Amino acid sequence: MSAQVEPASALASGAPVAPAGPVAGTAFKAVMAIFVAAGVIGFALNVGGANAARAWQAYLVNLLVWLGIAQGGVVMLAAFYLCNGRWAGTTQYRLAETFAGFIPLGFLLFFGLYFGRTLIFPWVLHPIAQKAAWLNTPFLFARDGIGLAIMTVLSLWLVRLSRTKEAAEWQRDSESILLVPNPIRRVAPALAICFAIVYTIIAFDLVMSLAPVWRSTLFGWYFFAGAFWSAAAAMALVAVIMRGLLGGNNAFKNPQVMRDIGLTVFAFSIFWIYLLFAQYIVIWYGDIPVETFFIVVRAYYPPWQALSYAVVILMWMIPFLTLLGVRPKKTPAILGAVALCGVIGIWLERYVLVVPSLSPHTVPFGWVEILVTLGFFGAFVLCSLPGLDRLAASAAREVWVEEHE
Repeated sequence: MSAQVEPASALASGAPVAPAGPVAGTAFKAVMAIFVAAGVIGFALNVGGANAARAWQAYLVNLLVWLGIAQGGVVMLAAFYLCNGRWAGTTQYRLAETFAGFIPLGFLLFFGLYFGRTLIFPWVLHPIAQKAAWLNTPFLFARDGIGLAIMTVLSLWLVRLSRTKEAAEWQRDSESILLVPNPIRRVAPALAICFAIVYTIIAFDLVMSLAPVWRSTLFGWYFFAGAFWSAAAAMALVAVIMRGLLGGNNAFKNPQVMRDIGLTVFAFSIFWIYLLFAQYIVIWYGDIPVETFFIVVRAYYPPWQALSYAVVILMWMIPFLTLLGVRPKKTPAILGAVALCGVIGIWLERYVLVVPSLSPHTVPFGWVEILVTLGFFGAFVLCSLPGLDRLAASAAREVWVEEHE
């Protein structure tokens, strides 16, 4: 017995197909809009008061989380093209494109950090003479803004190219050795290279500079690998949800497709822990105070120690131990639970990277952080709905055909 994903007859013949209905109804969209409103109101009520620092910290954490997932998804799309991956037809490509709608909004939200710069970046009020040429407000927002603008243009360009008829035909034709369409062959590698460069700079500017005397040359790799892995976890969670919502023999009902998605989560959780340990072991062996303090605050002393261990458990231990076998990867409930742990883990990881640099002795978490997180989450989901509709149409039409031999 074998199973494969095949296009429905209408798609296979190139005939037009009526679009599927929207994934989310009016009530769901209203709930997400309420989340956004609650986030905006909660942020506005606190940004000018005693909790202003907490509001801006929550803003930065959530910007890094949700923009990282959205951008990581489009880089995953580029990776599919670069690796000639066609194990789920157009469905895997629509899955990677799902979150792309948040990228332009995330680009705009980045500039909001300018108004909270004195509460986020300690070097703004207390400049460091040796680093003033790099750590100054105009240069930081110029270089990061230009980098994110380039990423936004390349991402939207690649998504548009990926949805063309020529690209869709290539995505479905898993038996051929034809090269990816020409324009995609140029944009996909450019996006992957820019992702490594721009997100390394983002890591240095928006995370490392919060503790401006700390340095780690591997931190950029670790940061963008985390964003890439977070996209894999979010994609797995969406795949499990869509599998149940769509019904019938949709593409996500194919155990082999679920296995491949689970393999992606499993593999990149290992890569993430490898980079974490590689960074940790070098700093630990060097035992240089200017490097070790960043690790010590987070890994050895309360209140941050427990949260740091929780990050490792959620982002590596649970995915590794749970998805080690084949059957768990094919089991939607298990894969979905692991993916959900991963999304929670990446939020907690970004929180642990950012906040201890500004609040080393207390964990500032309460309704301020919850409201801001809800606001970002609602905006992320609303921006992703068009991508979810496209994904649903693809998965419902590229049905799973089980063949008996």
